[in-house]
Amino acid sequence: MKKFAITLMLQLLVVSILFAQEMKHDASTSFFKQHLTMPVDGRIEYNYLDYEKNFANYGSTHKFQFSDLLFRIEGMLTPNIGFNFRTVFNSNDINANNILDNIQAANITYTTDNNKWFFSAGRFFMNVGTVEQYYNPADVYIYSVVGNNLGVYKTGVTAQYTTTNLQSFGFQLMNADNASEKQDMEYNLYWYGHIVKDKIETYMSVTAKDKGGADDTPYAINLGIGWNFKDLHIDTDYARVENMPNFYANAVYTSVPIKIAYNWDYFKPYIKYMYNKVDFDGDGYDVPMEDGSTETIDNTAIHTIELALQYYPLKDKNLRLYVTGAYSSDGNISIVTPDAPASSTRQHYNAEFQIMAGVRIGFDLLRGWK
Repeated sequence: MKKFAITLMLQLLVVSILFAQEMKHDASTSFFKQHLTMPVDGRIEYNYLDYEKNFANYGSTHKFQFSDLLFRIEGMLTPNIGFNFRTVFNSNDINANNILDNIQAANITYTTDNNKWFFSAGRFFMNVGTVEQYYNPADVYIYSVVGNNLGVYKTGVTAQYTTTNLQSFGFQLMNADNASEKQDMEYNLYWYGHIVKDKIETYMSVTAKDKGGADDTPYAINLGIGWNFKDLHIDTDYARVENMPNFYANAVYTSVPIKIAYNWDYFKPYIKYMYNKVDFDGDGYDVPMEDGSTETIDNTAIHTIELALQYYPLKDKNLRLYVTGAYSSDGNISIVTPDAPASSTRQHYNAEFQIMAGVRIGFDLLRGWK
């Protein structure tokens, strides 16, 4: 299956490039050609992590890695009908939606003539109401706990209405869990807009899912505001989650990331503060270990400071050299065991120390750097 998946992705890439080249000689495809894009976004870096040694088998680690490698095909078949395909290259499993896990988006869209109504069906990004989630993943070095674990690529349908002054309101009905054959439904209401156009941008979403086996109704609340002041940009977010997929049951997760960035021509440094709080129903969560013992993850309030220096050697081109470092006041992490929830495969708490240095690049296979 792994070889098949890799071969399929390579064939898709080659066919897409050849098809795009062929279109240059066919005038009847001019509309399709004008609206077709194939963005590629990647990030390769040296990553150093140092965990607080309060759990066995976790200490310091360092390696070179691809943090992100994202390929997209987006376009319009007609002035109303469009499509989106988006994949990463970090998984080869078939999920419960009967597509590869590494396919994040594969959908058909329809937009009315007046651009007021938008509909999509397939696999897509769940519109999460924080600025942190709105960025391209390759542009976020360290996520908050909620941002890192909340599932955002879902299969279902979307209906959105956009007002004359570009306020977008939408509803999404989706499968809640990509791994489960027996599906609960997930429901998402969102608002993407502004208070002052181009100055104060607003993001909001309220998400819930069928109760399933949880004691309380699963929900996620995400609120974000982006502030633009010439070269200064500030992101302020609030996220609260309980009993959603990828999180431990009967625990309330709260994340408040705040980012202050300066966007000059060549240098774009920023500082990001994250407050992450996890309250279990009780003093903590006992994780069963293979030898029959347990390890307890305590209720935790974590303060994280991240500093990033980004250098763009080519003005107005998405080529970036960066170094970023972060310190967290608590290094607790989740434990990977066969009996633990699916969320244990993800990092619930940031490492105590983290340093990343690397290269970020973004371009379009058809249009180059624009």
